[in-house]
Amino acid sequence: MQVFFERRTELAPGIWQYDFRPERSVDFVPGQYASLQLDGVTGDPRGSSRTFSFTSLPGEPFISFVLKHFELQTPYKQRLQSLQTGNAARLGDAMGDLVLPKNPAVPLIFVAGGIGIASFVSMLKTLLLDREERQIFFFYSLRSRQEQLFREITNAYPLALSTLAISPNYITAQEIVDSIPPDALIYLSGSQQFVEGLRGGLNTLGIPHDRIVFDYFDGYTEL
Repeated sequence: MQVFFERRTELAPGIWQYDFRPERSVDFVPGQYASLQLDGVTGDPRGSSRTFSFTSLPGEPFISFVLKHFELQTPYKQRLQSLQTGNAARLGDAMGDLVLPKNPAVPLIFVAGGIGIASFVSMLKTLLLDREERQIFFFYSLRSRQEQLFREITNAYPLALSTLAISPNYITAQEIVDSIPPDALIYLSGSQQFVEGLRGGLNTLGIPHDRIVFDYFDGYTEL
């Protein structure tokens, strides 16, 4: 499907939200992601597409996602930064299992590292819109307080627990296990290192694989 660049907005230092207007309604479930392919990307070893989690809601006039720009940019991100209003890109099909379970009684643990919070934004927006309260425990790890995103959404939702860890503090698997109900479903999103580290720690502490759902931002050593 073709989508057309609309605008970019800096949400925090170096962290941007991109909005695209799709040629037709995009079918996805809150929490999923899709690939965005750009024309004119040359010399990028990872090619001309990347995957991004939707931070918008299904049915909205624009699709949105967030990403972090570093000082040294890949050819893909350089092309993304150069987009002008109306420039076309191609959006792939929605993918991913990091979605709300059908049973609203299941306690949920949202663990976000940096811009990994993007994976949870559309889910929280949906719950707020539907006025549906679920038992959600939220853990959010950041390099600096300046990089805290979507506070208006996390503050608006009646979270059962909200834990913020600013570097050099960090979230541990033990802290998560000590704070949550025994039957909770744990969602992890962030850099590959962040997700795999916590996932391994949770498994070591006895959390089975089927209680952990994860998604990591490929290509980021840290977020």
